[in-house]
Amino acid sequence: MKRALLINPWIYDFKAYDFFLKPLGLLYLASYLRENNFQIDFIDCLDRNHPLILKNFKIKKDPYGRGKFPYTFIEKPLVYKNIKRRYKRYGMPIEIFNEVIEDIKEPDYIFLTSVMSYWYLGTFEMIKILKERFNSPIILGGIYPTLYYEHAKRYSQADLVIKGRFEEELPKYFDNLPKKDFFSLPYPAYDLYQKLDYVCILTSLGCPFNCPYCAVGYLTRGYQTRRSEEVLEEIKDYQKRGIKNIVFYDDALLLNPEFKKLLKLIIEEKLALNFHTPNGLHPRYLDEEIAYLMKKANFKTIYLSLETTDLELQIKLGNKVKTDEFLKAYNNLINVGFSPEEIEVYLLIGLPNQPISTIKKSIEFLLPLKVKIHLAEYSPIPYTKIGENLSFIDEPLLTNNIIFPSLNEKERKEIEELKSWFHKVRTINKKL
Repeated sequence: MKRALLINPWIYDFKAYDFFLKPLGLLYLASYLRENNFQIDFIDCLDRNHPLILKNFKIKKDPYGRGKFPYTFIEKPLVYKNIKRRYKRYGMPIEIFNEVIEDIKEPDYIFLTSVMSYWYLGTFEMIKILKERFNSPIILGGIYPTLYYEHAKRYSQADLVIKGRFEEELPKYFDNLPKKDFFSLPYPAYDLYQKLDYVCILTSLGCPFNCPYCAVGYLTRGYQTRRSEEVLEEIKDYQKRGIKNIVFYDDALLLNPEFKKLLKLIIEEKLALNFHTPNGLHPRYLDEEIAYLMKKANFKTIYLSLETTDLELQIKLGNKVKTDEFLKAYNNLINVGFSPEEIEVYLLIGLPNQPISTIKKSIEFLLPLKVKIHLAEYSPIPYTKIGENLSFIDEPLLTNNIIFPSLNEKERKEIEELKSWFHKVRTINKKL
């Protein structure tokens, strides 16, 4: 039997938060490898419930398991020298990681994932440590090497860089691994964790939209859906393990024609669970029946993608949602018993040539509704209509949303002033 070590590395960034963050692709890979006679060792450096983390840190959580990561201050890369914030390694301290890895036998292969492109320095540091400790070949996959394949091949020092979906790509390099359809894979290997506050699941893969700021269409070709009965069985499996929070990771959850049926099955089964939708829902598809079923099924966090109330910009962004469609979705949720405080709304900021006045108008539109407003900072991405026209896109660190890379100095200052204004009016609005 072959041994495989799977690792989710640290986050290297100015800010990070456990917002229902699990390495779902890596967990599917673990179950796929086990199905093909691999023995698995697993380290998630972002596991806030790891026994050695709980032993050494006071970990605070909200009722659903979200919260802050432990962190260590580290030196900023030169490209960030003018950013007046501290740079950090989020997750398991290196001393604890070294203690964990000491107990692991030499694997035949090491599989490493890498998510956000501008987190790649944490991945590179991990590869360096692993090469000092083991002689095993290191295989790097995930979103970063898919979007930045040549960059990862040139600089990561991984022995093999995989571009694309592992269930399609790994069989090209391993004769004993079969090519599989994603939804024929066994459930993600959540049993590799000793303690879980939540699990993340998918009812669909991909998105039929082609928004100019989003790379989902490049990362996942087409749009596939699962049968509602299959999803229900997976949810019930997690319930049997004592997990209370189920997080839908879909990019286009409401477009799944099976979703209403799934909600009805959940209600019929009387599952005592909390459900969450951190990826913004499409308001256009949130009709009265969906709202009612989501309330009945016990959805606790509802996130809607409004992005902007500016009509011209809505059209440029793909015409995915109109303001009146958002209002209709909002009213549908309120009418079935959701409170405004349970509804959270994403607004996009920091887009190229996005007037500050349109952001302010969008905020002013939402304030009377009493919803929670999230200013989603735009991050440029390769293989997108907006991103491909930006000259700095070749260096992933320069796509970090916190530096508003698409804006000039004057525009960045205006954004910071707007954010300061927003925080003040939001505080006042809460008191009213």
